[in-house]
Amino acid sequence: MSDREVSFLIGQKCETLNILNFKVCNGTASIMMPTIRYMYTNSLVIQGNICGIYLQADNCSLSDPNNINWKIASSSIEKPVVTQFIPPSLGSPTMKVLHIADLHWDPEYLAGSNAACADFLCCRADSGDVVNATDAAGYWGDYRKCDLPWHTIEKAIAHMAEKHSDSAYIIWTGDLVPHNVWATSKEDNIYIMERLMNLIQRYFPSTPLYATLGNHESHPTDTFAPPDITDEAINTAWLYDVAARQWARWLSDEVSSTIRYGGYYTTLIYPGLRVVSLNTNYCYTGNLWTLSKFQDPASSLVWLNNVLQNAEKAVEKVHIVSHIPPGNNDCWSIFSREFSKIINRFESTVAAQFYGHTHKDEFKIFYDLVNASRPTNVAFMGPSLTTFTDLNPGYRVYTIDGRRPGSTWAVLDFTTWAINLTAANLFGSSEDPVWFELYHAKKEYDLADLSPDSMHEFFQRMLVDDVLFQKYFKNYYRGADKKAQGCDDDCRIGLLCFIVTTDIGDRSRCAQIAKQMFTHEEL
Repeated sequence: MSDREVSFLIGQKCETLNILNFKVCNGTASIMMPTIRYMYTNSLVIQGNICGIYLQADNCSLSDPNNINWKIASSSIEKPVVTQFIPPSLGSPTMKVLHIADLHWDPEYLAGSNAACADFLCCRADSGDVVNATDAAGYWGDYRKCDLPWHTIEKAIAHMAEKHSDSAYIIWTGDLVPHNVWATSKEDNIYIMERLMNLIQRYFPSTPLYATLGNHESHPTDTFAPPDITDEAINTAWLYDVAARQWARWLSDEVSSTIRYGGYYTTLIYPGLRVVSLNTNYCYTGNLWTLSKFQDPASSLVWLNNVLQNAEKAVEKVHIVSHIPPGNNDCWSIFSREFSKIINRFESTVAAQFYGHTHKDEFKIFYDLVNASRPTNVAFMGPSLTTFTDLNPGYRVYTIDGRRPGSTWAVLDFTTWAINLTAANLFGSSEDPVWFELYHAKKEYDLADLSPDSMHEFFQRMLVDDVLFQKYFKNYYRGADKKAQGCDDDCRIGLLCFIVTTDIGDRSRCAQIAKQMFTHEEL
């Protein structure tokens, strides 16, 4: 059968099974068929492993696990003795860092269009007729399956520039492109990336920005081929070239080679502080190439291990910036496992981790691989600017230990900012959205600091204190009206499980959470 015929059959089957409508499924399949055909022709996928990777969170098994299991060689240098975190003394210098995640600008967003359509993304001119008045898309955005219009994003960036022009640097964790996965193109994605990069530079002309790629920047969506794939029709070289060119305004020429090779880089921010932008799209289970036999694509984890080893030798601290958090349900277990090993080895070097992708306001705790009760590292997931779905727009501002001899460069506190979308849409275009400080982490959760020990203690309190957990849940959605009903026990178990799972293949902590919630024993 031709690619067109296969795509048509996929579209029909998808609609019959009530997964998505024909337009979305057929369009997505048509875009992906060249990659699927290449992988099938070159026997790069073992069909019995597809379910075990793609549905790993649902305990689907692998027919040939050894074929896709791989390991990263551990550092040959002995791990240094871990010292207790000591907060900086009062009056020590700090710096502000702005984190912008998951903007998802939709150039085709149309206020008043149908927000309750059958497509994967609505609020567009082709989303169908508005049957009920309540189905009409809001002016500033919509809680339903919709991304953001340009005017909402520009007003948000303008507000950030007004309030946070003193930011030392900006973390930009990807996903700039909308969720119209059935109708993307390289040209459209490049246009969106360039418009948004130019926007941020216009409002922050002298502020360094450290970016990473989201899974929606590629075409087809989610598809990041290993560098071994040289066929221009299906590889990802075009995207890495665009990223290298766009990010060059904030980076030195020396990092261009690794961006063009694998979409990752490292650079020194200040003496003693290094940033690592890691391409975790290679772990995404929605990436067709994750189903293939390629091991550690682009050698990204080997590279990370070497960067951290050199940083340790140079007495540097490292901030890791990436899109998909390892341990997420859609990050391949093998990648997450090996990444966790690296974090465990270099826990004294990695001062913080920053991610996006989930769209939620949340965090993860890494634990020692020998003493499983000892927390070693914290990953912070920044809230999305997009409302997709049921979310108020948000962003994050960190207070970080500043430039001083012996700085820990650790996250000391953070503030999440948000707008109330319901209130903003009531006034429409007549008034700009009102941004407000949703909460300060230390004050909101009664934290001594944001060290691994403190965040572990916070997690332990949420196991037994439902009032505290419901406060976390409210902030998780940035106080969105549609989630005002709260989170029941099953919901609570799921969110708490996420916090302590850094490898989806090992959910041993999750099995204990329900017991801990009701017996009050320490996990």
